[in-house]
Amino acid sequence: MLMQPFGRPTAFDRETAVEIAKSWWILLVSGIVVLIAGMIILDAKWTVSELATFVAIVLIFQGVMRAITPPLDGSSRGWTLGFGILEIIAGIVVLAWPGQTLLLIAIFIGAAIVVNGAVDIVGALANRHDVSYWWILLIIGIIEVPLGIYLLRRPGLTLAVAITIIGIWAVLVGILQIVLAFEIKHLPKAFDRIAEAQGEIVDA
Repeated sequence: MLMQPFGRPTAFDRETAVEIAKSWWILLVSGIVVLIAGMIILDAKWTVSELATFVAIVLIFQGVMRAITPPLDGSSRGWTLGFGILEIIAGIVVLAWPGQTLLLIAIFIGAAIVVNGAVDIVGALANRHDVSYWWILLIIGIIEVPLGIYLLRRPGLTLAVAITIIGIWAVLVGILQIVLAFEIKHLPKAFDRIAEAQGEIVDA
């Protein structure tokens, strides 16, 4: 979750845009790692235990990245920190649970994906009037929610289907995080262009 889901930022000025832009490389690294992880998931031959271990590590990594990334709407860091910690805990539970079953993996990973997706959707819509890149978070959420629900609602889930769903999730989210990273990198310039355009309208 990268934008506060409840309420709008109190102030989004150029100083805020510059501070947010400093974190673009975190999103880039996160996106590249998750994208590569998704490709590995789709390509390799997994046992249930191996898949659980690998995906747990991905969840922990995502949680760390989420926790250290400043909110992209200029709000308090508490939101990203809190949800990052929850994602880390979900990864640790999957990693540490003895004798993992496919059903257990699907429940924990599916729940984590659904929660992240739902908060991304609400956060994106709540901040759509304040930040230009809200639609990227919206797309990420729209991808995550149905994929997570699919994992949760499949009592006859097979390993092959779980690998496909989790791999697709990682690839798509990784790509969108990379796109978001470059949007964030150029945020101050975009802010200046908007301010300049508004100034020209006022002068006219």
